[in-house]
Amino acid sequence: MRRTFAPTTRILWTLLLTGTLAATGTQAQSIAQPDQSQELQHAGSDEDGRQGRPWGIVGTWLTTLASGSRGLITFSADGNVIYSPQGEVSTDPNRPSHSSLHGVWRYLGGRKFGYTVWDVWYNSSTGQLVQFGKLRGEATLSDDRDEASVRARLQFFDPQGVVLVDRTGTASFVRIPFEPLE
Repeated sequence: MRRTFAPTTRILWTLLLTGTLAATGTQAQSIAQPDQSQELQHAGSDEDGRQGRPWGIVGTWLTTLASGSRGLITFSADGNVIYSPQGEVSTDPNRPSHSSLHGVWRYLGGRKFGYTVWDVWYNSSTGQLVQFGKLRGEATLSDDRDEASVRARLQFFDPQGVVLVDRTGTASFVRIPFEPLE
């Protein structure tokens, strides 16, 4: 028995695939055109969107804690954060190693952005879980949007979720700019 609907099925699949690819391409173009400023990428949304403010935190920043410790924090356009502080790996048997911190960020209005990131602390010899860390921060961008002052709250939890440490502090961010090779 010969199937007569095969060409119709192929046509429908082709249309579906073409429509999906076209929609994906349009979405990708609206998210990030490398030669457009943030203001142009997000034009047509609210007033803050026309001025690029909700996306002003996007990029990678050099962090400096009040203690002088350094790190790198990246805010992605999709709302995710990855933070790698100095001292992630330790050879000191009294200080466990920890993962980089992962989490999310939100626009709070004006020049303010909030973020929450978590990390996992473990014994580097055994791999055993020691504790979790949670860092919540509020970054306020400078007028030129290339620096930020940060207020933060750091908490450590044992594996059962009991709070071990709860403290506040400050930090500063400096945006890492693109630098052409030549």
